[in-house]
Amino acid sequence: METLTTLKLLLEEARKIHDLLAERMPEPGRIDDVPQPTDEVPEHVDITWLTEYFQISKGTFYNEVDGKLLEAILNIGRRPYYLKSDVIKLMTERKKKHLGFKKLNTEREKQANK
Repeated sequence: METLTTLKLLLEEARKIHDLLAERMPEPGRIDDVPQPTDEVPEHVDITWLTEYFQISKGTFYNEVDGKLLEAILNIGRRPYYLKSDVIKLMTERKKKHLGFKKLNTEREKQANK
C-alpha cells in the first residue's frame, strides 16, 4: 500500500513540474521571445579579443602592434581597450598589402620619416 501511495505522490509531483515547465518555456514554434546571441564585435576590444582576431600571441601583440600600429583608447584598471574601428582598419590594411605586423611597422616608420 505504501508503495502505491508513494507512486501516486511522485506522479502528482511530476505532473506539477511538467505544468510549470509548460507555462514558463516558450512554445517550439515561437522563437521570437528567446533572445538570440549576436556575433557583433563590441565597440571597445581588449587584448584577448585582439590576439584571437589577429591569430597572434600576446608577445607578438605587445612587440609589434601595441603602441606602434594601435593605440589604447581606454584603460580600465591595468587593462587597455582599443577602438573597434581602428582594429578593422588595421586588418584591412594588412590584408591589402599582405604584410606581417613587423613589416607594416617598418613601412609606416619609413613614411613618417619622409
